[in-house]
Amino acid sequence: SLEICLFAFSSPQLGRAVQLLHRRGVRVRVVTDAQYMALNGSQIGLLRHAGIPVRHDQEDGFMHHKFAIVDKKMLITGSLNWTTQAIQNNRENVLIVEDAEYVKPFLAEFERIWEEYNPINYTFF
Repeated sequence: SLEICLFAFSSPQLGRAVQLLHRRGVRVRVVTDAQYMALNGSQIGLLRHAGIPVRHDQEDGFMHHKFAIVDKKMLITGSLNWTTQAIQNNRENVLIVEDAEYVKPFLAEFERIWEEYNPINYTFF
């Protein structure tokens, strides 16, 4: 499984990798920021088109998390947005851990946000 919770996701290489995992049968879910996902170059539309479930915020602030969880056992987190600019040019940090003590609260946060951003909870005018 792969749970991704990112503010910005515009790296075509990482987008292709996530789609490949999905095609291979890995359960992928994505939580992202509504404002950023609408920007030119965002990979979110392509992920949705590939059949990957995506949910996004509905509030004024940013959904600013930057983490992923692999197989409910590995946490990837840090300042890095999944953008070409961040990967190639920025000063960023990434921490990868396989310690349940660290993975568990991030997984709980992902599940909490996943439910909060469920479209059945959206309010429209």
